[in-house]
Amino acid sequence: MVAIPIKVKQMIQRQQIIIVGSADRLGLPNVSPRTSFYLDPDGSIYWLELFKHKTFRNFQKNPWCSVTVFEKKKLTGYQIKGKIKIISDKTTKQKVTIRVIDKLTRLHKQRILKHANYKTINVIKFTAQILYSLNPNKIANSPLKLDANNISLKAANTQW
Repeated sequence: MVAIPIKVKQMIQRQQIIIVGSADRLGLPNVSPRTSFYLDPDGSIYWLELFKHKTFRNFQKNPWCSVTVFEKKKLTGYQIKGKIKIISDKTTKQKVTIRVIDKLTRLHKQRILKHANYKTINVIKFTAQILYSLNPNKIANSPLKLDANNISLKAANTQW
């Protein structure tokens, strides 16, 4: 696991939105915004998958994922690549769901509460393994951080 730097965590907290990228078994990409998430102190990012659409179906076949955060005004941001885990433990699901719902604004909270049957909400845990800068003045194809112990870049590019 790569520790997400404090400045990236702060950007995630300020922006209150992450962009989640996934791919199906054929490599067809899917990108989707998430506002229903929780940044754990250990650096994991949890989010709620309320619907079982493309992203969730992709996760069932391919655990690799990217999470992007950016500041439009400053043209800065980061892409974090890693793996997800669909949480099945009921206690963890409930704990994360309550944290996420408590964090949401009133408008979003009402929408989420409509779907807050803990049997149907899926909780995703994202663990960072590679961190890239999206800043225009940096080399975007060179990772800022890499978890060499838990990732083989060759394995990341092969079929799953």
